[in-house]
Amino acid sequence: MKPSTSKIVLSIFLSALLLVYMQKELEEINPSMGVESVGNATASLLFSQNFEGSDPLASFHRLELGARHSLNVVERPGGGGKAARYELRPNDPDVKGSRRVETTVVKRKVEKEMWYAFDIYFPADGYVDEENDEVITQWHQSDMGSPSASLRTRRGRITMTVRDEQDEKEKIDLGPVTKNKWLNIVMHMVHSYGSDGLTEIWVDGKQVLSRKGGNLFDGALPKWKIGIYKSRWASEATTVDKRVLYFDNVRVGTAGTTLADMTSETVRSNPVRTKLVEESVHQ
Repeated sequence: MKPSTSKIVLSIFLSALLLVYMQKELEEINPSMGVESVGNATASLLFSQNFEGSDPLASFHRLELGARHSLNVVERPGGGGKAARYELRPNDPDVKGSRRVETTVVKRKVEKEMWYAFDIYFPADGYVDEENDEVITQWHQSDMGSPSASLRTRRGRITMTVRDEQDEKEKIDLGPVTKNKWLNIVMHMVHSYGSDGLTEIWVDGKQVLSRKGGNLFDGALPKWKIGIYKSRWASEATTVDKRVLYFDNVRVGTAGTTLADMTSETVRSNPVRTKLVEESVHQ
């Protein structure tokens, strides 16, 4: 028996609904691709990017670039493949109202418990120490002003800045900015406005921070960004005229991910001794 016209129409209608649903599941917008890719993600990772593909920058949720020199995929310093080179200059055009070259790695896929990691390289000639600080990675909530958590550099030191209120912040020193050497940084976050929040950080496999307490404003979960954000350059010059950073092996995991999942080969090839910052409680 041939199917009736009404059954054929119903079948077409249901197929169209399925296509719309699948499109909504891929709503993470990317300026290069139209939908977010998860790079080289595996079963244990939400996102993994080693910059070896044909168009690795397309895997990021959003690129915030002001000039041609802002972000490029280049040979990895020291060899071993490719890496992303970020460069910011004082006279670069404003991006979102300030001086920055940043990539949003993930946004809508962020959950309460997350793992984040990357390899980072500070070139001695492109990252001279100075008094003014800059952000190298941040967790930013929409319409909430300053990031609720961020890694910053200042005077040759790496600092974790954590807030759960706009006018209150805690700065925790994590150690020196090691130049001309790849570092692997892993961050485990239980995003929370309350006392159940958790912030843990490892540098080259050594835990340098375990902090309990709020690490989020009272609002939506944050997006995660990497790169260089130097707000002072939007209003005045400082003692340096450029900031250059290299990133590689960018990874994101959810609850159930392990430290081993987030650790790159950098840890085994480039050990660095670090000292654990004693656990603090902040509510």
